[in-house]
Amino acid sequence: KKKKKKGDVNPLEVPDGDQYMTAYALNEYDPSQVANAPPARPGASINWREKIDNQAGAVLASELKNNSFKLAKWTAQSLLAGASQMKIGFVSRTSPKNAYEHVVLATQTYRPMDFAAQITLNQGTMWGHMRLFIKLLENEPEGKYVIMRDPNRAIVRIYGVPPGTFEDDSDGSDEEDGDEDSNEEDGGEGEAEE
Repeated sequence: KKKKKKGDVNPLEVPDGDQYMTAYALNEYDPSQVANAPPARPGASINWREKIDNQAGAVLASELKNNSFKLAKWTAQSLLAGASQMKIGFVSRTSPKNAYEHVVLATQTYRPMDFAAQITLNQGTMWGHMRLFIKLLENEPEGKYVIMRDPNRAIVRIYGVPPGTFEDDSDGSDEEDGDEDSNEEDGGEGEAEE
């Protein structure tokens, strides 16, 4: 084996070819500020302002526990995009009662392949799930479907819904609220074990 020659590395030099980065933001959730919310279980939430500088790993671990699907989805998107970096920002409200002004407390940069290994996201399993959904839907008529996971059991349900469902109304009215029951009756339903 040849030994690599040691040399100075300039971090501003970009290797040949395009490099892509994906950026995402995690919002701090403080259950004590939500009206009529049940009390949070002990240890469920961490005050990011106190912990982000010294215990960034604990903040990320807490978010992995509470938002594992979101982080797995972002990682999968980064892998599919061919991004060489994935940046995650930790965002908090400037004031708990002000929903419009936020501050970025910190950012962390990861290589998507390394982060996938860290959160135990197996790409083979990811593609296996995609293949399962394609097989389930390939014999169904063309249309719009909703895929929902049962929160209490390892079952995924697939519902056929009318074509106009979930479309934005130009006047902003909530016409969909009254049609929820009819959507389930109009479409078919299928189940798949996870």
